[in-house]
Amino acid sequence: MRVLFTVAGWTGHYYCMVPFGWALRAAGHEVRVACPPELAGCVARSGLTPVPVLRGADLMRAARFAHLLKSAEGRRALPGLPLPLHPLTGAADYDLAEVDVPAVGGALWGDLAASYQESADAAVDLARAWSPDLVCYSLMSGEGPLAAEVLGVPAVFLSPGLFGAAERGTDLDMGPDDPSGAFVRHGLEPWRRERTRHVVDPTPAAFAPDHGDAAVLPVRYVPYNGEASAAPDPSRTHASRPRVCVVWGKSAPAIFGSDVPALGWAVRRAAGMGAQVVIAAPREQVDALGELPEDTVVAPGLPFQLVLDTCDAVIHHGSACTLMTAAVAGVPQVSLALSDDAIATARRAAASGAARWLPALITTEDEVDEAVASVLSPPMRQSARALRDDLRGRGSPARLVPELEEIAAA
Repeated sequence: MRVLFTVAGWTGHYYCMVPFGWALRAAGHEVRVACPPELAGCVARSGLTPVPVLRGADLMRAARFAHLLKSAEGRRALPGLPLPLHPLTGAADYDLAEVDVPAVGGALWGDLAASYQESADAAVDLARAWSPDLVCYSLMSGEGPLAAEVLGVPAVFLSPGLFGAAERGTDLDMGPDDPSGAFVRHGLEPWRRERTRHVVDPTPAAFAPDHGDAAVLPVRYVPYNGEASAAPDPSRTHASRPRVCVVWGKSAPAIFGSDVPALGWAVRRAAGMGAQVVIAAPREQVDALGELPEDTVVAPGLPFQLVLDTCDAVIHHGSACTLMTAAVAGVPQVSLALSDDAIATARRAAASGAARWLPALITTEDEVDEAVASVLSPPMRQSARALRDDLRGRGSPARLVPELEEIAAA
């Protein structure tokens, strides 16, 4: 069968889809990935075939404005959270009282609405030309269900984990269901996420999100964090001392800037406990940390699932992909969550006992010290192993292919 993937311009969301593309290809199916042009190289390097026809909206600016708007309306996940970088200028130091929020939104919305409309129509044109039997779509990729409904074929939401298909909570506000009115424009009923019919979800059952009435297909989480030229040599580790991996994605500094004192506190606390710290983060974020503890290993660009085999704990920025990768590796974790959605998903993950979370922008150094110390404790290690065993007991994406075939056939 032919399977069309649609993905928004957020690299981490695509990474969560890659193992399903591999599984479908290995089973003999054709896979095409409709994506914005800026993701075409990433898709090709993962071994799948990009079709770069979607228009990539500036999701970082959109995320900044979403946090700005919620701050103005008093709807942030926690009181006292600092503002994001200015959506238009990128400035870090500005006064909310002096910002004309409707004007800023208007300046952004014109381009965003045009992007959504063009992208939706391009997905429909591609689907009509290629005639897929099944559409799989990522978080924030509304083009997928639209193309599927136009063709009358099934659509499957590939959740990255921790996000539900029918999220309506304040902290997980994903924005308008159909920003450009594409469903109505193509003669369909207005789209609401509650109409999602099929979800593939790797989230552990203990803290599964809300998928509404959708049929949920549980799956094992298979990490993919990008390509690597070579894996690190596991024999070149310090077996006599713990290792702590520090992960910091590109989206965090793009939305909130690189000045996050909690990250430096965590690095120094881990080193002060005798651990070797391995930092997998963009170079600009590493530079913002200043002088690093002796024996710190810096590995920018290295897919961090390759590092976790030799690590005893992980400290990160709170993305769903990072939380899930650490969970399936059986590694205790501290989420220094920055965004509202990262705070919400970190709260869910903490229910397992294998994770701690702190609001990175307003936490204190003492709180960071305590969290980093606890993540190396026996109880958290035991909880992390139990979570890993739960996830590993699920079927792999390859085991899920027959169910996807049945969905397409029906």
